[in-house]
Amino acid sequence: MKNTFRELNVKEDFSEEEVKESYFNLMKKYYDELSIDDSVLFLAQRRIDRVDKAFEMISAIKEFDYLEDKYDVLYTMCEEYKKKKNYKKALLISNELIDFIPIFPDSYLLKADILAEINEHEEAIKYFEIAEDMEEEIKEDQYIQYLKSQSQIEAKKYEDAIGTLKKITKLYGDNPFFFFDIASCYEELGDEKMYKYYCAKRDNYWKDH
Repeated sequence: MKNTFRELNVKEDFSEEEVKESYFNLMKKYYDELSIDDSVLFLAQRRIDRVDKAFEMISAIKEFDYLEDKYDVLYTMCEEYKKKKNYKKALLISNELIDFIPIFPDSYLLKADILAEINEHEEAIKYFEIAEDMEEEIKEDQYIQYLKSQSQIEAKKYEDAIGTLKKITKLYGDNPFFFFDIASCYEELGDEKMYKYYCAKRDNYWKDH
């Protein structure tokens, strides 16, 4: 058992937050090493596996919430890599999140966001839709639906984007930025009448506000 404590760099009287912090720091360190070269990659993966097993064992003995704690650690790491634009690592961990607990829609939304940032908009749309199928409220989340509409526009799915933007406008009220995007979609579709209509709606909004 002492080897297990040593693996996570903790003493026997640790708290759940302390072991979780140590787990995060070690996992981050070894994930950082995954891209160095093949030999280091192999060692880093072995260390990741050992640290994870030690964390799972300690969590079981101490009755910590292993599933929630590991998910939080991986999610935080994924967001950090995304912010640093290390998309390869971010995608790797987003896949691990999905494999680890496949019923959490947040994992699919995070992967959709990463894919959108690297201009993989067709794939991003798929993951937005998977999350929507898992949780009905996502279909009415203004921010998520707006992100989805932007991927639809970039993927040249203009009719789908119009539908998404009209839906959130109906739910949350008039928005000049949404009107602009809808007008742009109609322009791409060659519908001059609707293009002018939504341009006018946008202009009238600014006049009234």
